Amino acid sequence: MKPRKSKELIPDVAKQLGVSEQMVSDVTSFYWHEIRKSLSSLKHARIHVTNLGDFTIKHWKIDERIESLERFKENFRQKGLQEIVTRFRTDETLFDLKAIKELMDEENQRRDFIKLHKTNNESKKEHNSDLESKGSDS
Repeated sequence: MKPRKSKELIPDVAKQLGVSEQMVSDVTSFYWHEIRKSLSSLKHARIHVTNLGDFTIKHWKIDERIESLERFKENFRQKGLQEIVTRFRTDETLFDLKAIKELMDEENQRRDFIKLHKTNNESKKEHNSDLESKGSDS
């Protein structure tokens, strides 16, 4: 199967749906714009795109970015309104990064909890099947 570009798909989809090519192009552009915005907004640790899979934020990238912004905040020295605006944006980004880091930590704890219980349940099933195969206590 050879991958097709969107400019090749848009006329076919428009014809099948009975709408203009411009409409299909606008919907496609809007969809991918929203996906990119979701990925870069740092509001979610994981974004699922149908037929492509999950996109996750790498924890080490968040740590690096937090360190970088904190160093910038310490070293930044400007006067007036520009300083206020820059500090506000930096604080806002740091807040978002720390919030997404907490979400990722919670997700990792949940995943570890599930793995632990899944492993424990499987070992219990094996233990029970071993007991059943040995028979009753007599």
